[in-house]
Amino acid sequence: MAPGNTTNRPLRDKAATPLRLVSSSEAAAVPTNLHSSPQRTLPAEEDQEQRFFIACGIGKPHVEAAGKAAATNMTTVEQELIAKRLIDPELYYRWLASELGLRYLDQIAPEEVVRLDSTEVLLRRDGPLRLSRPEGQITVISPEARYLEAEKARLDARPALRRRLAVASPATIRRAVWQSWEDHRVRRCTFALDQDKSSASARRVLTGPQGFVLALMLCLSVAAVAAWPFSSFVALHVMLTLFFSGGILLRLVALVTAAFCPPPNRAQPDAGQPPPIYTLLIALRDEAAMVPALVARISALQWPKSRLDVKYICEYEDTETIAALEAQKLGTECEIVRVPDFGPRTKPKALQYALSGARGSLVAVYDAEDKPGPGQLREAWKTFCAGEERLGCLQAPLAIANIGSNWLSGLFALEYSGLFRVLIPFLARTGMPIPLGGTSNHFRREALDAVGGWDPHNVTEDADLGLRLHANGYRTGIIRSATVETAPVELGVWLRQRTRWLKGWAQTWLVVMRRPSNTFASLGPVGFTVFQLMIAGMLVSALAHPLMFAFIGLTLTWLATGDVSALSSPHTALMWLDMTNIFGSYLTFGAIGWFGFTAYEKARIRRRWLLLAPMYWLLMSCAGWRALSQLAGRPHIWEKTPHPVDPVTEIATRRVQPDGLGQRPGGESRLEPKSGGMGRKACNLERVKGIEPSS
Repeated sequence: MAPGNTTNRPLRDKAATPLRLVSSSEAAAVPTNLHSSPQRTLPAEEDQEQRFFIACGIGKPHVEAAGKAAATNMTTVEQELIAKRLIDPELYYRWLASELGLRYLDQIAPEEVVRLDSTEVLLRRDGPLRLSRPEGQITVISPEARYLEAEKARLDARPALRRRLAVASPATIRRAVWQSWEDHRVRRCTFALDQDKSSASARRVLTGPQGFVLALMLCLSVAAVAAWPFSSFVALHVMLTLFFSGGILLRLVALVTAAFCPPPNRAQPDAGQPPPIYTLLIALRDEAAMVPALVARISALQWPKSRLDVKYICEYEDTETIAALEAQKLGTECEIVRVPDFGPRTKPKALQYALSGARGSLVAVYDAEDKPGPGQLREAWKTFCAGEERLGCLQAPLAIANIGSNWLSGLFALEYSGLFRVLIPFLARTGMPIPLGGTSNHFRREALDAVGGWDPHNVTEDADLGLRLHANGYRTGIIRSATVETAPVELGVWLRQRTRWLKGWAQTWLVVMRRPSNTFASLGPVGFTVFQLMIAGMLVSALAHPLMFAFIGLTLTWLATGDVSALSSPHTALMWLDMTNIFGSYLTFGAIGWFGFTAYEKARIRRRWLLLAPMYWLLMSCAGWRALSQLAGRPHIWEKTPHPVDPVTEIATRRVQPDGLGQRPGGESRLEPKSGGMGRKACNLERVKGIEPSS
């Protein structure tokens, strides 16, 4: 084997020096009075660990605060001090290496890593790593302060061990493991679902039987139109009418339920339960401009840093985004995951790749432009604790920041309001399958593993995963803590985004309907009907919306030029049903969205934009036909939505919480922004009052 290029730092010949973990100015500012706070009774190991770090030069108040946090979070004082950035990890582990008389490695060549199946475990928890070198194998460790004296004694008793050991920080070890065997890992993540559960993968658009049935139906339809044109016209008319009517009825029931049945109270978990490790997966591509704001927003989440596992997922060639992340000097809870260029370049492939290194028992997904409520992770955790084991996923509501930008963003916000504050809560309450939103999803890790995770080939991975969770017996719930994001304001951007959504829903419908009998059995009669109305109904409504106008136009033309008495009663009924469906769809679209709006949102949207709902639906039809053409030729292409940074919105985002409730210094919620500074007229962020009363 060729010599490795790993940097060795032999330190055992140097005299051990006191470790300075804080700057001189900071150390001077820390009170040194040993009696400045009441003494606590501590376990011997924790007490020894605290005394060790105080001797290292860290102020006693910092160490005692870390001790309290360690007791609460079931961690160590060492982990808490590193998480609070009172200790620089590279400096710290270099010093530990010198204390133990071991080599220190500040980087590890991936080709030196001994490739074992068990090595992948080191992506999820800290442990020793085996390296193969010309002089033999060595083991790389990350020692802990609480075991330092015991390790010294062991090495003094067996000096020969020092030749086979080296020290590196946990981040250096994980980085080496990510880089080693990455080609095998990305192939496995890309094709695992297709190989293990091929019927659940969208890698193939159509199966053989589906292609046969589709061709047969197409031939029969052409023959029917040729033989019985009028009857075929009526049959198509009736089918479309049923889809439109079913969708309207579902939304009306959801609206009535939301209006007359208040949401249940949220239960609190056991107060003594330590918080679990929470993994946040954030897929980024060409998002360098969004990085500073994104990192600040994630840092504002109310969760112990020592129990947080944030993974910023980037494509290997996206050097600008990676450089922007590295410039932020991320904490030890953050990690940049580089996805090799293999297979479809989709968000679900990136999420599935990073999931292999997720350390948390709870997993959340966010997008680059998201601003989640500070208390969102805590609310999700409390809801999981209070729920049953089959509660596999929670969906947070999404609110639109730029509701007042133009009519497109205004109607987008109206659509989101109806979906996330009325329709999805209704489906969650009734135990129905839920096509998830693309962000702010919170999962139990075991539920994700049980259903195979994300499908790298499905461009609407959220809807697909929500249905697979339900089919496997898991339930999806909701939380009230909102995530604020921005809506497209340019028609081209909106059209590409909506095309991807509709194409993904078509992929999802084709996958789920590969075995209709199994789907019916797993979803149940009501769930199967809701699935058809939500997925197939949306697709048919988008594609056929212009046809409903055509039907009405043809009927009115017939009435204007022919004998009204010759029109049969069924045709008259269909005409009135068409009118009801067309205007009913617009009314329900506006009604459930308006019901979900807060008073602030209602004041920000212009009423006249609601009259443009027919135009909005016709644009959805354009996106639907565009999605159909892509499904046939480029099913796995991901048309990314760009997220330009709006400086005014960014300023406002720093001032206003995503749920519209600011924070007083003591943590008390307030309803109005503080006066002074930037006036209200300059604040373009649309506050969303009343969604999360606790953040």
